[in-house]
Amino acid sequence: MDWKNYFSCVLKGLIGSIAVTVILTAILSLFMTFVEISESMFSGLYVVITSLGLVFGTILAAKLHGKNGWLVGLAVGVFFYIALYITGVLLGASSKFGLYELIRFALCVIVGFLSGMLGINIGES
Repeated sequence: MDWKNYFSCVLKGLIGSIAVTVILTAILSLFMTFVEISESMFSGLYVVITSLGLVFGTILAAKLHGKNGWLVGLAVGVFFYIALYITGVLLGASSKFGLYELIRFALCVIVGFLSGMLGINIGES
């Protein structure tokens, strides 16, 4: 495996994931200035936004790499979770790694893994 190309594709996918997540979060924030959203609704929307960002970035990375989509997706999912965790801690969230964080990590890995396989197979005849 060409490791330089692999990590380059993973990095591009991670940047794409973060960019989509930031853009969608900004849109949600703008929307929230006009409409009041409950905390439970916000939590659900946050999960959807982060999942969409991760799916986009993973599909991008898998398409760029062209093979081993599951492995590319796994790496993007892990690094995306690490980026979310570090950002949360820097912005004041608890650094405690409990059951909630373990579930978030597992979801990022699973979504990345599946999206990587999807990214390889999208557009094939």
